Amino acid sequence: MNYKLLALDVDGTILMSNHTLSKVTLQAITELTTRGIYVTLATGRAYPSAKTMAKQFQIRVPLISHDGAYVADPLTDEVLFVKRIPTEVVTRITEILVEYGLDVMLLHESYAVTNRSWKWRDLFPLLNPSTLRQLWKNLYPLKIMASCRVAEYVREKNVSVPKIFVMGEPERLAAARRELAKAKFKEIRVTASGDRNLEILPEGISKATGLAVLGEKLDIIPEQMVAVGDNYNDVEMLQFAGMGVAMGNAPDAVKKLARQVTDTNDQHGVAAVIQRFFHQG
Repeated sequence: MNYKLLALDVDGTILMSNHTLSKVTLQAITELTTRGIYVTLATGRAYPSAKTMAKQFQIRVPLISHDGAYVADPLTDEVLFVKRIPTEVVTRITEILVEYGLDVMLLHESYAVTNRSWKWRDLFPLLNPSTLRQLWKNLYPLKIMASCRVAEYVREKNVSVPKIFVMGEPERLAAARRELAKAKFKEIRVTASGDRNLEILPEGISKATGLAVLGEKLDIIPEQMVAVGDNYNDVEMLQFAGMGVAMGNAPDAVKKLARQVTDTNDQHGVAAVIQRFFHQG
């Protein structure tokens, strides 16, 4: 198959376990973009973060951010697709999450609202201060507003977002997820990219829906796409693409749902995918 597009998750896929980018991966992706192969990022991160990272790879095609809820051109910021969680639903969900003592971040495409001051030193104690500053810049190059009464802020400011990101202890997350299921919100779906987070999206949204939007824009069918990811929020994308590849560090359940498995993120698994499916000659 002559593959024309490579869609890459970021955390756990492009980035190594220490949240840095290896020179091997950087070179492999950059060489692919300079050859004229379409490369996009399909990430749970907010659009500004995806755009910042895309510049490193000279990516010039629309990016899939907010786990598929926001697709935009990094060169012009033209929005190809956006779907938001209604304000009323955001408010009710936030109240539930705060009640369970969870850290909530409401990810708009140009700002974020959170219920606490996030301490990256607590989340990544092994990283040095310089790496932490770069991590913050890459993750959230957007305005972050902290409010201890985040639900009231949402209601007062009429906040409607493409994604809600939640962090906390697995037990609290599981309890909150059960409560959300009991509430039977029709407007959302809940997924995760790790055992210490939840990612709440508009109903019907996944990275696969973002890939479908991009495919229509570029006139590329799914069979001509290679998608690479490492976690549960990547599954729909891996199954949508003609070649869905799970990282070696992905959970076994995700690997079983992919067509191929590559090396881990610390072993330059993305570079191996590029060598295998986009090799010249």
